[in-house]
Formats: sequence, C-alpha cells, structure tokens
Amino acid sequence: MKAPNLLCAVGLTLMMPVSAQATGISVPDVPDSTPPAALQELTINGQPVTTDSVRRVDLEGPIYEVRLRNGDTFYSDAQGRHMVVGSLYDNGPDGLINVTEQHDRQDRLDQLIAIPEGGTVDYPAQGEEIGRITVFTDTTCPYCQRLHQDIDQLTQAGVAVRYVPFPRAGSHSPAANQLAQVLCSQSTTDAMTRAFHGEALASRPSKSCRSAVDDGFSLGQQFGVQGTPSIVLPNGGMGEGYIPYRKLVRLVRGL
Repeated sequence: MKAPNLLCAVGLTLMMPVSAQATGISVPDVPDSTPPAALQELTINGQPVTTDSVRRVDLEGPIYEVRLRNGDTFYSDAQGRHMVVGSLYDNGPDGLINVTEQHDRQDRLDQLIAIPEGGTVDYPAQGEEIGRITVFTDTTCPYCQRLHQDIDQLTQAGVAVRYVPFPRAGSHSPAANQLAQVLCSQSTTDAMTRAFHGEALASRPSKSCRSAVDDGFSLGQQFGVQGTPSIVLPNGGMGEGYIPYRKLVRLVRGL
C-alpha cells in the first residue's frame, strides 16, 4: 500500500465544503470581471465547448509544481497559500497534453537511473537493444513468476529487463529475505530464476543487500506501486500486472 499522502492528510479540507466563518479564515472578495476571450470561446481537443460560468479566483502567477517525497504532486502560488491538487493539462493545438504525467514519467526515469549498482537484477537484451523495462517484482508473486517465464523471449526480442526488488509483504517478510539472497548471490540472474522456480538459495544476505531491498520497496511505494509486477516502460509510463511478451515488446517499441 502507498504511504499516507497529502490528499489523505488534507482530505476533509479539500473534499468537504467548510464555511470561512467556521474556520476563521478570511476569504478575500475577488471582483467580477469580463472573462478572457479565450475562455468565452473555449475549445478542447479542437472541439468548442459551452461554458456555464467563468469566475476569477484569487490565484496569481507564477504557479509552481510541488512534488513531495512520497510522490504526491500539487500546484501552488509562491506563498504556498492557494493550492490545486490534480493533473495539469496543456490545451494546445495538438489537443490536451497531461503535463503532470509527462513530469511523472521523467521523474521515474531519473530516479531509476539513480539506483546504485547492486540494487537490481539485470537481464541484458540479446543482440540490438530496442529498449529497457524496469519491473518491480516479488519472487513469491504468481504473476511475476509468469512474467519471468517470458524472460528469454523478451531479451531475444531486444528488450532488456531490470528487476527492482519489491516484497509485497514488506521489508521484513520471507520474500524480502529471499530477494536479498538473490542480490547477494554470485550470479544474480541465475539466483533470481531459481527463486522464481521455488528453489532454496544458500547465500547469506549482507546488510547492504538487505538495504537494497528496503530501498527498492521504498522507491516502489513512492511510485505508487500497489501490486506486482509493476512495469516501467522506456518512456516512463507505468502499469501493473502481467503483460504477454508480444504485447510488451510492442509497448517497448511505442506501437
């Protein structure tokens, strides 16, 4: 489960109407003004829309995107007084573009690049690489085991696979210990395959290997991982669940 976030912390404030008199918060009067012409003749994805009302709010630019360490994103004025929670869209000539999701994707890729050596199990592509997927995985997860059965087909198709340990039951579970054993094995790829097959591993995990599993679990929580396998594509897009390898190869190719 994802850690309690900003939405949970301020949910009552955001979701329930509360009068200014009840809270003691002064709400400034914003004088009515003629709506901008662009909002009077608004188009979205090239289609005209009919607005019911347009009202100015007391939110002045510049507006900042604020990201919390637990992965939450919101938008705020410079004073941190007025905030908007949700996705920001660019209503451009080519249609709506989810700017928040674009930033999320790049942020994921940047954090994955920063994982130190020894924190993942990597299966390189055979021949020319067409792209790399990163999989948050648990060796006790049936759908992770099913995805691993496709590892040869994926790598033969040019897909590099990078496993990040994510023990679903937490950092102190038997799966976490087994993932730490994998990371501490002489051949991590062989050990991962054996673990997926249910074989016992003889390696004794070091403190650094256990820490790497903890780090993988924390990163997955930050990404909002709630189930395994969770797959991050080369473009930073992310989804949960088993995907047949042919479809996964198409996704890696951007098809």
